[in-house]
Amino acid sequence: MNIKPAGDDFAPVLVDSTLYFTSIRDRVQVVSYTDAATNKPLADLYSVDVRNARPGHVRMLDGALSTPLNDGPASFSPSGDTICITRNIPTGKGNRKGELLGLYFAVRTGNTWSEVTSFAHNSDSWSVMHGSFSTDGRTLYLASDQPGGLGGTDLYVSRKTGESWSAPQNMGPEVNSQQNELFPNAGNGGSLVFGSDRAGGLGKLDLYTTEEVDGDFSIPLRFPAPINSVGNDIGWALNADGVSGFLSSDRDGKGAIYTFAQKAVAFQDCAEQKPTKLCYAFEDQGSFNTDTLPLRYEWDFGDGQRQAGLNATHCYAKPGTYGVKLNIVDTLTQGVYFNETGYDLEAVADVQAVIGGPDTVATGADFSLNARDSNLPGFTPKETHWDLGDGLLANKDSVQHMYAEAGTYRIRLDLIGGPNGNGGFVHHCVFRNVQAVNGYVEPAIKTPVLAIAKPKADGYRFNYSELPNDFTEAALADAKDVLYSVELFTSATRVGLDDVRFLSVRKNYAVTERFLTQTRLYSYSIGIGKTPLAVFDAYAFATKNGFAESTVKIVPKEKPLTVEQVADLPLEALNNTIVRVSAVRFKSGEHRYDQQFNAVLDKIVAVVAKHPEVELVIEAHTDNVGREKDNMALSQERAQGVVAYFVAHGIAPARLRPIGFGEDRPVVDNSTEEGRAANRRVEFRLNISDGQTTARP
Repeated sequence: MNIKPAGDDFAPVLVDSTLYFTSIRDRVQVVSYTDAATNKPLADLYSVDVRNARPGHVRMLDGALSTPLNDGPASFSPSGDTICITRNIPTGKGNRKGELLGLYFAVRTGNTWSEVTSFAHNSDSWSVMHGSFSTDGRTLYLASDQPGGLGGTDLYVSRKTGESWSAPQNMGPEVNSQQNELFPNAGNGGSLVFGSDRAGGLGKLDLYTTEEVDGDFSIPLRFPAPINSVGNDIGWALNADGVSGFLSSDRDGKGAIYTFAQKAVAFQDCAEQKPTKLCYAFEDQGSFNTDTLPLRYEWDFGDGQRQAGLNATHCYAKPGTYGVKLNIVDTLTQGVYFNETGYDLEAVADVQAVIGGPDTVATGADFSLNARDSNLPGFTPKETHWDLGDGLLANKDSVQHMYAEAGTYRIRLDLIGGPNGNGGFVHHCVFRNVQAVNGYVEPAIKTPVLAIAKPKADGYRFNYSELPNDFTEAALADAKDVLYSVELFTSATRVGLDDVRFLSVRKNYAVTERFLTQTRLYSYSIGIGKTPLAVFDAYAFATKNGFAESTVKIVPKEKPLTVEQVADLPLEALNNTIVRVSAVRFKSGEHRYDQQFNAVLDKIVAVVAKHPEVELVIEAHTDNVGREKDNMALSQERAQGVVAYFVAHGIAPARLRPIGFGEDRPVVDNSTEEGRAANRRVEFRLNISDGQTTARP
């Protein structure tokens, strides 16, 4: 680090951006103390602020943290408010008097350190030194030469119970050796790093690391060069990234603090690159035999591409959610006759690095490789490494290469990011083979199938377009409960059945008008049948008479209910229900109704008020007395009159849709007065709104 002024520095400890270390260096004082054996100054504790690995001004710790004798090394609790210092014990027995070391604690309040207190297990017969707190502050690792060890100094552990520390326990032969273990440093991602001069090292004291697993420590591993050297290597402090930090060493003849940074090693644990094309297989048995009609099955993949047949494969250009449909298509007009099924397919690309480039190349010819199609959300590589399979390496985003000899070459790509928080780096490494051939060979284009999309099975449910609601789910087993009709077109505004477009159609088919509450559209259809193919004649007639966009839609079975039944139903049961009320009495040719009908209307109002999700279509009908055009207008007035009653009772107009159908839909014959009275009626269709203004896929 080139700390100045220079001293004999060792045992670094990092707290935030401040580096604390022990140093043997001259200091200005009235009375100087030196080591009797070396004649050097005694050790003191110092600190230096570190910014971008550059040291600032060096400061000696003073006050309670400084004595005339040796002070240091030190360690700090996780909060940084408690310091544990190694220093000389003034007493001692025999010839060790004044030479023994002990541990001392001080607590910081604000910027002031308290007077030190002695570790309860210091001794006047042996040294206890180099204390280091665990990451939770409840365990203290230390070194001691007390009797009963394996040899020299061993590492011990003391645990805190309440405010007291337990008697140190030897960490055993798994960690200690017959030589010296010193300077433990805990709190580095679960590892304990220490110095030892055991056999097999590179020099004097080397750095070793061990990890605690289920209460036991692993066999210590020696750090390789250049962390260790032929000198004394001690002290260890990691930065927050887990891959850089500080250590101390006298490898250059004098103790100094060094910085280190771990280098990422490329091509570790590479996985085979998965297919990058988003290709899928689509299979369906089909519900109808279209061989006798000009119809065929066709898949619409939702990206503008279509393919005929019940079985198909398709590749998407990019990830996304696609609305896939299986349609029956008119081969004459190429329009959709009927949508048999539909669902959303989520095309997801594998999260991986991608080696972009050819699968087959010619010998002696340049080709390019790149990583730009890699799918790694939120990841930005800091390094790009290529292994081209013939002994050549590269570290550029893209490479140009050439193979001199034919063969199969395994290419590896490793995109390396920052630290992974576990002492390593984030790697995204893949490999795939490239075939080099003599001369040029057209590479085969393969379409790998990644998944089978929705195969038909028992109980499979289809998404049908329906009338009067736009979409529903119905099982084939329930087909007897639905009918099919040919929808000529839809309109945002009401067209009316007397529109000139219907003149040719109404000679052969009755036109049915419905209001679709989900889309706010009016629908006009002809024909009715028990299967989609049963209405093909009506479809063919419509397409030949100006309705080229006609499609077959499903009409669910109506659920006619009484007013009393509707009042007792839960919300989910109200959808697509119809309340047919013939009790209302209109005089022939008039739009006002008998006030006795208000009691019935009040019950409907109560249901609509109770369920804000319900929307109401009010359909009014007439008998056949008078002109058809006049009856249509009269029925609209009758429907508007009912709407006015609902609005007056607090129902929002947006939830109400009045439609007059005139004499178009009699429920009984109009030949008698009783029949005509029954046809002068109002019907209520209840539908649950989904809050959308467009059809649902």
